[in-house]
Amino acid sequence: MRNDDLNLRADRDELEHFSPRTPQAKRQKNLVVQVALGVFLGGLALWLVQLGATALMARLAMSTLQFGG
Repeated sequence: MRNDDLNLRADRDELEHFSPRTPQAKRQKNLVVQVALGVFLGGLALWLVQLGATALMARLAMSTLQFGG
């Protein structure tokens, strides 16, 4: 059996129900927004952890932190 007999080519009529892909520029803009938001939220989380650790160390250094009642 030759490859020509298999008729593996898609007809042009079958491709009409597929929607076109989104433009490349829109997908790149979305990626830029996601990366910027991730960097911002990561920096905010790091800053809050650093603020909490600094406050805890200040209370320990001043001996105003009490464990228990």
